[in-house]
Amino acid sequence: TFHFIIMNHLCGLDVGDPLAALNDHERRVLAAFRERYEFHLKTAVRDSADANDGDNDDEEKKDSSSSHQQSSNDDHEPTKPNSLPLQPTYTLPPSSLPPSGLRPLDDVTLYRYLLSDRHHKHLTFHPETSLQRLLSALRFRQTHQADLIVRNLASSSPTDIPPSVLRCQTLRIAIWAGRDRHHRPVVFERLGQFFQKGHASAATFEEWMESYLYFLERHFVEMRRAAEATGRPVQRIVYFADFQGVVSSILNRKIWTIVPLLKHLVRTVECHYPEIVDHIILFNVPRMASAAYNVVKGFLDPVTAEKIELFAGVPLERFRECMGEEVIPKEYGGRNEMEYPQTGDA
Repeated sequence: TFHFIIMNHLCGLDVGDPLAALNDHERRVLAAFRERYEFHLKTAVRDSADANDGDNDDEEKKDSSSSHQQSSNDDHEPTKPNSLPLQPTYTLPPSSLPPSGLRPLDDVTLYRYLLSDRHHKHLTFHPETSLQRLLSALRFRQTHQADLIVRNLASSSPTDIPPSVLRCQTLRIAIWAGRDRHHRPVVFERLGQFFQKGHASAATFEEWMESYLYFLERHFVEMRRAAEATGRPVQRIVYFADFQGVVSSILNRKIWTIVPLLKHLVRTVECHYPEIVDHIILFNVPRMASAAYNVVKGFLDPVTAEKIELFAGVPLERFRECMGEEVIPKEYGGRNEMEYPQTGDA
């Protein structure tokens, strides 16, 4: 039976209590947040059921008007959505989800959205802001079929990935290199070459957005695999971006065709995926690129911006602090010989 894979990436795994470190205040805030969300969930399920009952009543009236129409409608009879499970799950039949995209969420997912709007200095929560962010993210997932995307990724079949996504992935190179010393998935990206090539116009924004969704949703696939393999609750990834080529992009001014695309992706897509990156290391960043970096930093979430470290060259010792040499790509001084292609031409 076809199932969507949904947001609760740790559901069903024996990884202990992922939120064991929460204090009493944080647990109270989370409990209140869960209660507010479940109120919206129950309302959405009830409204969906009422609307479906109305549709079925209308269909019955149409069916009774003509035996010919009855026979022609046999193959298209609407079905009532399946009841949502009472407890959060990792997979759901697509018909279970109401139009709003709301679904039972575990505490790990709920707390991730709470953290996204927590004041990074005063550590105060803003539950109502976080709730609106979460509801918006669920509508976004439903509109853009993000649950289907993560299912396609988990299937490990290249035929499930749209050709336009595969093409965009050759124009913006990123690899999943392994796991760091805390079992978190590790991403290396040739971001400087992406600036240098100026590929923004090589695909439509919708194609770039779909490709970026596949990249973001893979975070959850890789985190679940890491949790399964280690028996630990892996909740974030770590990201390393190579800025080699950014000087050329400044000189040929192609960087300024990429920056608006990245800004649009951050504001349209990334805002729906909070708190999934632990830290960000940008390397091979020349002094000349500082102005470009400041432009990019300006549209990043402040919490995300605080996680960024900059290095002028290849910080091999810093890499070794984070991960074993078998994870570090060979060209950066490690022993990882997995394919890490150069950025292609459009």
